[in-house]
Amino acid sequence: MVFHNQEDDISTEFSVLNTKLKNIIGCNESFIHTMPLIRQDEPYASFLREERIKIFTTFAAFVSVLPIRYKTFFITKTFYQNEFQMEEAFIHQISSFINERLECFQYSDKIIIYCDRGQKIISRILRNTFGDIFGGIVDFRTAYQKDYRLMQVADYICTLEQSRIRWDKHRPTKSEKDFFLTRQIFMKNFYKKICRKHI
Repeated sequence: MVFHNQEDDISTEFSVLNTKLKNIIGCNESFIHTMPLIRQDEPYASFLREERIKIFTTFAAFVSVLPIRYKTFFITKTFYQNEFQMEEAFIHQISSFINERLECFQYSDKIIIYCDRGQKIISRILRNTFGDIFGGIVDFRTAYQKDYRLMQVADYICTLEQSRIRWDKHRPTKSEKDFFLTRQIFMKNFYKKICRKHI
């Protein structure tokens, strides 16, 4: 979850990012999808590692200056027998997180939740947590990653958090090793900068 108070204008940051991306050789993609960037999948298949690193670093710098906070939730699938149990585990984690921080939300006239339709279980979980706790002040909106920079930010954060887990377990993917080279570089140049925004 990426949290942003809409009273904090971030249009300047968006404009700076767009200009920087356009100035990178061959980078006409305004939609940044981080795992394809790391794996050299489309639309980045023809990009050299140096170019992909430059795009990634540019986006990382953009995220680092945004007035956002984030929270990630994890489960280990093998601990659960079915999707229902996994959903209940997420609901418990998220409900506990919200209830422990009710004061952060209580001054809001409206809470807008942007969610990708691609993952129905996530939409259902958010409705069953935020909706049950806050009721009518919650406005659920369908959004698509290609159209919303903050959803791309969420994708970037999830990518780093998942990579951090794999590096910690000494099981980075081949693509991650080729892209980041070492755990030290990954942690210093990327993860440590974003985790400062973690709640």
